Amino acid sequence: MQLTVTNLAKAFGTHEIFKDVSFTVAKGEHIGLVGVNGSGKTTLLKCLLDPDYADSGTIAFEAGLQAGYVEQGFDRFGPESLWDFLFHANPEILQLRTKLAELEKASASGDQEVLDAYARATQRYEYLDGYNYETNLKKVLFGLAFPESMWQQPSESLSGGQKTRLMLAAALVSSPEFFILDEPTNHLDIRMMEWLEQYLHDFRGGLLVVSHDRAFLDHVATRILEMEGGRLQSFPGNYSKYLVEKEIQIKTEKAAYEAQQDYIAEQEAYIRRFKAGIKSKMARGRQSRLDRLERLEKPVENETFTLRLPKATECAERVLVLDRLRAGYGDKVLIQDASLVLRRGQKVGLIGPNGSGKTTLLRTILGEVKALGGEAKIGNRVRIGYFSQSYERLDPKQTIFDNFLTEYGLTDEQTRSLLGGMMFHGDDVYKEIGTLSGGQKACLVLLKLVMDGANFLILDEPTNHLDILAQETVEAALEVFDGTVLVVSHDRYFINEIVDRIWEIEDCGIQDYKGNYEYYLEEKARRKQLTETERAEEAKREAAREAKAEKARAEADAKAQKALEWAEGAAKREAAATEEKKRKRRLSPAELQKRLDEVEMHIREQDAMLGYIDKQISIPENQTDLELSRSLAAEREETAQKLDKYMQQWEELLEEQDEQEEE
Repeated sequence: MQLTVTNLAKAFGTHEIFKDVSFTVAKGEHIGLVGVNGSGKTTLLKCLLDPDYADSGTIAFEAGLQAGYVEQGFDRFGPESLWDFLFHANPEILQLRTKLAELEKASASGDQEVLDAYARATQRYEYLDGYNYETNLKKVLFGLAFPESMWQQPSESLSGGQKTRLMLAAALVSSPEFFILDEPTNHLDIRMMEWLEQYLHDFRGGLLVVSHDRAFLDHVATRILEMEGGRLQSFPGNYSKYLVEKEIQIKTEKAAYEAQQDYIAEQEAYIRRFKAGIKSKMARGRQSRLDRLERLEKPVENETFTLRLPKATECAERVLVLDRLRAGYGDKVLIQDASLVLRRGQKVGLIGPNGSGKTTLLRTILGEVKALGGEAKIGNRVRIGYFSQSYERLDPKQTIFDNFLTEYGLTDEQTRSLLGGMMFHGDDVYKEIGTLSGGQKACLVLLKLVMDGANFLILDEPTNHLDILAQETVEAALEVFDGTVLVVSHDRYFINEIVDRIWEIEDCGIQDYKGNYEYYLEEKARRKQLTETERAEEAKREAAREAKAEKARAEADAKAQKALEWAEGAAKREAAATEEKKRKRRLSPAELQKRLDEVEMHIREQDAMLGYIDKQISIPENQTDLELSRSLAAEREETAQKLDKYMQQWEELLEEQDEQEEE
């Protein structure tokens, strides 16, 4: 094993971060460490890098193993060039070069010890791939978007994001046998991420990586470790497989716990009833069995929140028109002659390398940067809501309640109802905004944008610094949002789930792909196979199809307008007719009572079936049978849905009965 961790524990004061954490990493195993923000992932990595940081437990790396990690802080940067900084990232190779040169001179004497030392040094040098060291440096620099024109630039002159990438590059070329990486995809664009994925995929040593990038974990990880509730669990496979197994585990554990709680409550009720009577001996026996019962721990439930975006207001069908747009700064043109139309309800992902002009395009659309040529036209009644990463509209010292109350002039009850939809209940609404997680802040900003009447959301990296649970919440809200979205993101999983169109900035142009990210990858690969002539012909056909579609949309809009006018004129008659039909369809009191009795019988049947399934799930033998667990979980879900349907029918029938009695 390259790494063995046994019974590790860490606490800050009385707050226990984790305890009894044990796991191993075999050579060549690539492990993804996941968990919500604050669960202890980074603390665990700190313990691995500095065992004295842990309160108890042992950390044992394989003897002589060299571990690589990305150091924090930028105090190492100075006037030395990028190339020199990276060149000295692997001092062992440089030391071996000096040693080999010295031994080569000394070997002329024919001394056997010198020859043996030379052979050992050569073997180690070859193992470190020292002969290809400069080639590997160039490969890493190009892969992390450092063009050759930058290599002689002083490293201290780099931006914060570039320095982070250079530290990652230094870790990659240090010839480690084991990598420890904490969010390595931060500050990487999609191309860099894909390059890093391939690099780590080909890496033959062990890897432990903390990441919130689900696509990255799918491509890199062979096993997932989940930190939850102060304990660590292992799941084989990549992130997608982990999700499947985790869902089964949650359902099984929850059903088993609830079944045991029902059993305990039933036994305790019996004991209370008969502890002093003729059945006291039986009651004591049940108490004895309860005392010996191994209690199941209550399943961990992470704090979740929801976001329900209001319906988008109506606007023009053509939300955004880019007409031969040229965008950039001064003499620097980043986007040249872009002509595109974004239509109502479409969701577009804007992608491209860092520095290609994504943010410049957004600022040009918003009017913050003047177009160098052409124009970006916003449609009638289109209201833009811009999401930036700084959350300017959230005062960190204000409570959530006061922030919404003062900005929107709602009543206390309306404010509580609105925030309740995001799982802020009771005193939670008085939490200071500064204490909220990144995901909660992001959702509050999105909610404000739509409450402002925004029907066109422009989002700049909305999932940055969010844990996976928060990312999924934002995804779910945007998926059902009926307005228009233009989003810049490097999160491929997020883009694939949300958008139905990709705009890629490439060579100062914008390539349009009418599909999600998976479609974009397939279509981009297909287009690369075409000749220039074939591409030109395809572009003509696409333009003709678009013109035909535009004409069809205009005709459809005209028909829709006529239909709307007719519908508005007939609204009162339709409403009256509907009300009349409703009165005619009403059940008689006797029929209504009969139907109520039938539905109540169905409710009792499904409730009993649910109890039986829960008891089956709680049986330990059934829990260890994965196929049976899945089958029982599916059967429970189906039964619960039937019960919900009958409960809804029962409530509707009761409401109708109340109306009849009032009449």
